[in-house]
Amino acid sequence: MTQTDGKDPGVEVDALRAELAATRARVAELEEWFEVAFEHAPVAMAVVSAKENRYVRVNRALEELLGQPREYILQVDPFSFLQRFTHPDDLGEDQAIFGELALGKRRWYQVQKRYLRPDGSMRWGHLFVSGAFDGIARPGLPLGALRFVVTHIFDITEQKTLQTEVARREAELRHAQRIEAIGRLAGGVAHDFNNLLTVIAGHGHILRELADGDPSVPTSEVRDNVEPILAAVARAATLTTQLLAQGRREMVTPRALPLSDAVATMKQLLARVIGSNIEIEAALVATGWVHADQGQIGQVVMNLVLNARDAMPDGGVMTIETRDDGERVVLSVADTGHGMSEEVKARAFEAFFTTRADRPGTQGTGLGLTTVQRIVQEAGGTIAIASEPGRGTRVTVSLPRVAAAQASEEKGSADKGARPSARGERVLVVEDESSVRALVASVLVGAHYDVTAAKNGEEALRFIAEADKPFDLVVTDLVMARVGGAALARELAKRGGTRPRMLFISGYSDDALAELAPHGELLKKPFGPSELLAAVRRALDAPPAPVGEGA
Repeated sequence: MTQTDGKDPGVEVDALRAELAATRARVAELEEWFEVAFEHAPVAMAVVSAKENRYVRVNRALEELLGQPREYILQVDPFSFLQRFTHPDDLGEDQAIFGELALGKRRWYQVQKRYLRPDGSMRWGHLFVSGAFDGIARPGLPLGALRFVVTHIFDITEQKTLQTEVARREAELRHAQRIEAIGRLAGGVAHDFNNLLTVIAGHGHILRELADGDPSVPTSEVRDNVEPILAAVARAATLTTQLLAQGRREMVTPRALPLSDAVATMKQLLARVIGSNIEIEAALVATGWVHADQGQIGQVVMNLVLNARDAMPDGGVMTIETRDDGERVVLSVADTGHGMSEEVKARAFEAFFTTRADRPGTQGTGLGLTTVQRIVQEAGGTIAIASEPGRGTRVTVSLPRVAAAQASEEKGSADKGARPSARGERVLVVEDESSVRALVASVLVGAHYDVTAAKNGEEALRFIAEADKPFDLVVTDLVMARVGGAALARELAKRGGTRPRMLFISGYSDDALAELAPHGELLKKPFGPSELLAAVRRALDAPPAPVGEGA
């Protein structure tokens, strides 16, 4: 053989072999890197052969995301697999966009969807799907035939859970803000309304007492006209208390009261909210007394009744019962509605948890039973729920029974102070509502107290500072502009020295009773003359506050 180009063929072959070996080494190295990157990637990955309609490669993260072994995934039809393990609500969008990819109308897409795992759990995935095409354009296939589909899936379950929780918290915050706004509105309305009721009730009692003391006046005729006025005032006062309770601004003044009577006062109001398609069966047979706030008892009953009503959208029977049970007095509200599952019962007292959103025509805040539980526990009682799906619900409230002696003692003390005599004490009345100020002053003057009236807290402080003789008692409204009753009490405490006793009068306040207690007691509006005089006498007879207390 003659060598014509001056090159040794053997050398060329060796060079080609060396280059081929180097190329294979680089390919092997790249395959090793790819294997490590693909298999151990934190993102779930899969490669699908469009021609063979099968998965050709999946990584460990995909197994963990879907809860399926790769041996199973590599054997199934990708389209069937997609339908079986995608949440039904997310399937349509994914299939529609994938169809555009398969026809070469797009090279890639991304979508979020839910995967249903064999263990019943669910995972959220953010998909990035891209296609590899052969590049030979055909009719209807501008990018050519689809060869492979590469999928990257980011597990965003924790992000979605966090987003849901944030959204829930934001909704709770907005609801709390609405409740606060309602509470402030209710407080403002109740303040003015209670002032009106105080004036009406006060003058109504005065008219009745004048008629009783004047033989020339037809007492029965006056009573027949005055008693309905006073009864209407009492009902209006109950409604105001319930309005404040719904706005979370009620002033709680527990006292001994018969539970059956407290529930009975709600009958007319309950009839308006229940509806005509629900039959009410009431058995208020308890004779026992409990120590609680009347308004809060009304709130408990109202919340339980509304829950029972909403459980019977198509009508049914509601049973309201009271009974004596040894040292307890029991209230129960039952319905024949849809009942509760064990899961719902377990969360029934959870704040903001409600099932009403699942039932058309109802709307709930998730605070009803939470509020009921708080009220019952603060009164020393217990609350229990008995319910089964389809068999209705019974909620039972059990409160400690108050001894008859305690109930009589509380009632007797009020009666005892109904017409106390004055002993020359000086009383400063502080009230920004002129009609209430005039009523309180006239009642006290009529009882022979030495009375001075101030139209606000600032004027009261000036009267106290300029007085030649100290006042024995300050009767003050709580809610007034600039210097309210509580601020007045704190200012007097800071001044030190001998200071007058305090009697607060109000229907509601932002000040907690615990904060007011060191300074004096509270008389809730509306009140009558006898209640006012009894409260004044109790305040004057109470031990004086130590010098500097409350500063």
